[in-house]
Amino acid sequence: MRIFSIYKDFFRFLENIGQGSKKWGCYNSLYYEPHHRFLEIYFSRFPLLDSSGLKARVESVKASDYSLLKGLIGTCPPEEIVEDAYKRAMELVPPPQEPDVYLLVGFFSPDGFVLDLGGKPVICFGLERFKDFRSLKILFSHEYAHFLMNLSEEAIPEQNDIKWMLISEGIATYFSFLCFPDRPLFEHLFFSRDVFNWCQEHEADLKEIFLSKNFSDKELESIYAKGDPDKNFPPRSGKYLGFQAVKRYLAQQGAHKIRSLLLDSNLALTSLFYSYI
Repeated sequence: MRIFSIYKDFFRFLENIGQGSKKWGCYNSLYYEPHHRFLEIYFSRFPLLDSSGLKARVESVKASDYSLLKGLIGTCPPEEIVEDAYKRAMELVPPPQEPDVYLLVGFFSPDGFVLDLGGKPVICFGLERFKDFRSLKILFSHEYAHFLMNLSEEAIPEQNDIKWMLISEGIATYFSFLCFPDRPLFEHLFFSRDVFNWCQEHEADLKEIFLSKNFSDKELESIYAKGDPDKNFPPRSGKYLGFQAVKRYLAQQGAHKIRSLLLDSNLALTSLFYSYI
């Protein structure tokens, strides 16, 4: 596994603006240009900022905004956590090819995600929103599972498929739970305990929505991402169903089948959603 700690160059940018350098030019020369191949794809994947918006955001940066993150990294290097989590994940399911991992500071990044970089999936962590790294080893094992699934050419539908999304989230959640069973399940789902309890109590309601033929995939994707305030559905609560489907499948087929779910993924896996939910 190769780890690219490009956040270090972001902190070089912060150090230089603290010495009076112009922010935009400094950001380009010290951070964007050295990593432009990765950052161009990253910003195109998460287009919350166009070029003028990015410049305005960079110009508003204050080094003090990142003092908590800098202290956190200094006392708890994320590279060490990632390496330890990778050792555990690799013991369970060795990868067909070694993953590349990018540790970055972006703007509005997801905490963890898999990015297609030149036809190859890479694992990424946007560090800017972390208040601590308690969840990082769980998040790594979760994204490692997505990395393995993305290695298959058939793994991802050409168009978004809500049932595939829920199953793939269920597989990744189950895998992280296998890696770190000492951590409670709600942490593996990235839920608060209250949201987890709600999902347990309202599983039938979740099924009614996500198994319904009354909604298009686009509508279900919106309900999944944003929740439904009218029905008191929390955002992303639908992935609880994906986890339950995978759990029931593996209880019947054997836990060793997690390897085939990760390495031999194909669109037929969406049948899990109907067969085991």
